[in-house]
Amino acid sequence: MSAVPDEDWSAPESGEDSQEGGDPELYGDAEPVRSRTGETRVASIDSVRPEEEEPPEEEDNSETTRAGPPVMMLVLDGVDKGRKKRFKGVRMVVGRSNDCDFALKDQTVSRRHLELVYGESGVVMRDLGGISGTLVNDQKVDECILKHGDEISVGKTRLRFVDEGELIKEMRAKAESGEADEEKKEKKEEKKDPRLDEKTNANYKLADLMRDEKARKTGVPRPRPVRSSAREGFKPTFKMKVGAAVGGLLLLMLILGLALSKGSQPPPKVVDPNLVRAQELMQRARDKVRDGEYPDAVRFAQEAEKLRVGIDVDGVAKAAQELQDILDSFQAVRGLMAENRYPDARAKLTATPQSNVAARLDGERKKLEEELESKEQAYTLSLLETALTERRPDDARTLIPELPQATRYIYEQKLADLEALLAKEAQQAARQAGVRQAVAAENAKQRRAEFVAEAFQDVERRFNGGDFQRATLEVDRVMDKFRGEADIQARARNLKKLIPQFRSAFEEGQKKYENNSLEASVKPLRRAVDVYRQIGFAGSLGDTLDNELASASVAAGQAAFKRKEYPLAGRSFREALRLNPGDSRARDGLDELQKKVEELYLSAYISRDRDPALATEQFKIVIESSAEGADVKRKAEMALSELQKAGGS
Repeated sequence: MSAVPDEDWSAPESGEDSQEGGDPELYGDAEPVRSRTGETRVASIDSVRPEEEEPPEEEDNSETTRAGPPVMMLVLDGVDKGRKKRFKGVRMVVGRSNDCDFALKDQTVSRRHLELVYGESGVVMRDLGGISGTLVNDQKVDECILKHGDEISVGKTRLRFVDEGELIKEMRAKAESGEADEEKKEKKEEKKDPRLDEKTNANYKLADLMRDEKARKTGVPRPRPVRSSAREGFKPTFKMKVGAAVGGLLLLMLILGLALSKGSQPPPKVVDPNLVRAQELMQRARDKVRDGEYPDAVRFAQEAEKLRVGIDVDGVAKAAQELQDILDSFQAVRGLMAENRYPDARAKLTATPQSNVAARLDGERKKLEEELESKEQAYTLSLLETALTERRPDDARTLIPELPQATRYIYEQKLADLEALLAKEAQQAARQAGVRQAVAAENAKQRRAEFVAEAFQDVERRFNGGDFQRATLEVDRVMDKFRGEADIQARARNLKKLIPQFRSAFEEGQKKYENNSLEASVKPLRRAVDVYRQIGFAGSLGDTLDNELASASVAAGQAAFKRKEYPLAGRSFREALRLNPGDSRARDGLDELQKKVEELYLSAYISRDRDPALATEQFKIVIESSAEGADVKRKAEMALSELQKAGGS
């Protein structure tokens, strides 16, 4: 197949000057324009129209202007995932309300949650007092300067701050790495000559046939192309140039028209001055919450509510009032501390609710708790020093348990020295003044003890009756009645700590004991007995506890014996006998345990040469399981000592 020669279709066959002949494009008879290389230029209507603009970026507030800094917010996660918002000015308010610049659908976001302000130092994020707070890169902040890529969490929504300038730099850096590959690809494509393409040659022939058919139907002969050398190139006519210029002008006017219509703004809305003032007051209220000025925040929010009912949708006034109530409660605690009413101060602080919206109050609470603990200890220490100075050992003995463990030893030694001194002085006084003075001193001591016991008589009666709550209230009454009695005050404070502990352990032990979970009831019952001893009351409640603990200990010993936990079984049986010496089950359990221990000792003694490790373990079990002074325990200790010496040598 012969090659088709290059042809120039830019001028008619008649040979008229290209600048004087008619332009076929202006009359609708234009033929497909061909390139110098023989390609047929094919274009759709859409390809010659101005390129449609991309849909405008989502805007939640029609009043915002398109002019603004090159920064935007992108929603990464939440109900509004995928949405984005560019700055239309120097300030953007983000929240759930429709009047925000960026309105979110997330119901966990406050109406006006935060604001972004663009300035010389960058974009400043400021929390507007939202109840749930704002996190920047998982850190709770009230105000900070954002950087490109920072992630902001509000409610259940996570946003990303995008600086378009920084984003372009990142994209440019990525693109530069691939520019060399693109240039190589373009050069490779330029080497291809479309004239060698058979499809292009076929397009030439198809176009010729279509023009011949058109000339036959209209009766007008088609102009013949002027054939020229491929080296002469394409020569446009004058009319073609004019048409191209007119088309370009029209396209430019169309683009300008679109730009002007795009930049037009809707007429400004009519703004309610009360609404504007109410919004300003609410913003001031949020600022006051952030600054910790809660009464002012309540006042501003209430004034805003008067101007616009329902504008305080986030409950700023209520939250600020709750925070102020917490501060007032803290002040009341300090007042009680100033009066040395430390149990009341502790109860007041415990009753004060925790703050869920102000982290600074949590720190103040912790500081107040430490101050209360420190001052209460200092007050107790001063009472103890006074008691020792005034040579009142009984008062000092009552106060010492309230001191920290590390400090008790010093004052226990001082008390011992005081008691020794007082005893020596009492002996001298007895020798000098006779028995009568000693009896008088003893009587005074006894009277003092009876006086203290009488002060707590109602407390003891309520306590032994099982009415622990009323017993605690009676302790408060005693403290109010005997404010000047240091020993009574100290005992009252001790009882207020011990009674709740006893109640908790006693009720737990009783519940398990009544459910026949005897082994499980041993631990709470034992704890209740220990606390009961510290309380120092006498009554049937103590006997009941001893009997129940003895019965539970027998059950625990029997269960441990079945599990072959012989040391635990021995301790349980012995505890039961100590509490109830007449318990036959405990004595039988110890007898069975003694037989098992002797068998275990014999087995260990036989295997001590063959299996020293096993013998060592068995000797230890015998020692731990046997009672103090038992013969088998003594023999096991000697055998174990010899075995350990032989192993060491």
